[in-house]
Amino acid sequence: MKILISLYLKDLLRNKMLGIMVILVPIIFYPLIYWGITQFLMIRSGFEESREVTLYYRIDDPGFSPLKDSITAISSFVPVETAEPETEKNGISLIVTRQNDLPRYEVFLDSSNAVQKSFYGRLEEKLVAYYKTELEKLMADKNYQKEYFKVYNIESVNIEGQDETVTKILSFIIPLMAVISIISSVAAASVELGSGHSEDKTTETTLTIPADRKDVILSKFFTVVIYGMLAGLVNFILLVTMIIVIFKNMIGQVEAGLADFDWGLIINFRSISISFVSLILIAFFVSLIFVTAAGFASKRKDGNIMVSPFTAVITYLPLVIVIPAIEPNILIAMTPVLNIAFALKLIISNDLNTIFIAEAVVFSFIWVVVMYKFLFPFLLEEEVLLGYSNTSLIRKIKIKMGKWKKK
Repeated sequence: MKILISLYLKDLLRNKMLGIMVILVPIIFYPLIYWGITQFLMIRSGFEESREVTLYYRIDDPGFSPLKDSITAISSFVPVETAEPETEKNGISLIVTRQNDLPRYEVFLDSSNAVQKSFYGRLEEKLVAYYKTELEKLMADKNYQKEYFKVYNIESVNIEGQDETVTKILSFIIPLMAVISIISSVAAASVELGSGHSEDKTTETTLTIPADRKDVILSKFFTVVIYGMLAGLVNFILLVTMIIVIFKNMIGQVEAGLADFDWGLIINFRSISISFVSLILIAFFVSLIFVTAAGFASKRKDGNIMVSPFTAVITYLPLVIVIPAIEPNILIAMTPVLNIAFALKLIISNDLNTIFIAEAVVFSFIWVVVMYKFLFPFLLEEEVLLGYSNTSLIRKIKIKMGKWKKK
């Protein structure tokens, strides 16, 4: 079996097309994604700067007439003085009245209009600045104390520490990308060792060696797991690096947090060891499904079609971890792939729920055993092993389930 694993692994590593799909494509594709996002944001920013929004305003008190100069000085605004508030027109409306000797503002805008919402910030700066100016005049003329206008004080305190923002982001990025990277790598390797060997007519040659058929099939499983872990790790590192670079350049709070972030919270023996075991369980689980599904096809093209429905469903599961309101429960612990992704999320966010992680690992072991007992007999069939079966794994499962129903 060791010799077969070595041969299969060398075959996968030497396969240029597979390497391009799993490793080289991310090296080219991820920078293109980053470049595309930055170009889109630059174009969008330039587009917004070149746009104009009409500002309909009415100042009821002549004492606040200097506010007109501030309004007309706002770039990209077209100020239009009106006698009545134009709340129905395609623009922002402003009404200025007097209350307690200070200006009172009423602003009308379309909250569903992203352009109006982004432009409102410029208007707000001018209105706040003018309000403060009038407030200072009022305090000087009537000798009011500043505390008279400050009836309460709110101070925000981050009780969870300075690493909260970065930890929350990494706690769903790392599990999500790690799981998806391994799934995609395992899927590609499964098609190559399954339907790829059938297309190249190498399976028949392998069966002529003095080895049990079970050992041949198990060698494919172990090879796919090893290759999936290696290629998935490379893919994952590239993807996470690219995402962190994007966050650093586009989100100031994340950039400041990454500069002072204590990476020891994530990169430590406990996290790495638990994550490694967890990801191996995922690799075993998906390899059992993908190798079996690809075995029903005689060509790589057909193998990708056979594997794609399972890939779509399994890839969708870890996306649930990005939902912040989801809490660990027994249903998540029982759901394959999702349970491991959620356990990794808890580990990275320093919310170590020992019971849930133990449940997730136990149920993952159970799923691996169940998949092995259920799917392994299919691969022992000669028509599946050689790739000339005229059915698919889904149809095969339906046929088998139908027999159980009859019983």
